[in-house]
Amino acid sequence: MTAFAVDPIFTATQAIWFAAFLAVVLATQVAFSPKRRAIMGGLKFALASAVVAAPGIAGITLVRGAYKLGYLEAGRGFWEANLRSIVWMSGAIFAGQMAVRFLPPMAWLSRELRDADRAVWSERLGRWMGSAR
Repeated sequence: MTAFAVDPIFTATQAIWFAAFLAVVLATQVAFSPKRRAIMGGLKFALASAVVAAPGIAGITLVRGAYKLGYLEAGRGFWEANLRSIVWMSGAIFAGQMAVRFLPPMAWLSRELRDADRAVWSERLGRWMGSAR
């Protein structure tokens, strides 16, 4: 009972929550980012937003939930299962963000989203500071 690793238990409910949270995040991004959407195009913006948001949401809903259930099934207590699953969640989020940032198909989308964000904020700050652009 001293082993840190345990077999995760994935359920359909975790996948449903992942899809629901990702849909809410995408709907919010699309609704409240019209300038970024105009710069990138609607479909590319939605895809880039999904790629950037997915590691965090997957880490919380899928990885943490699966490892928490695995630890509970292995006979661990509620608090121990929660704390140990946080370690797996953090590692999964970090690995996912590194993949999104550096692996080619996802890196291109995240870079374009970041460039659109810079363009929007550059224009916005220029307008606030009174410079004509």
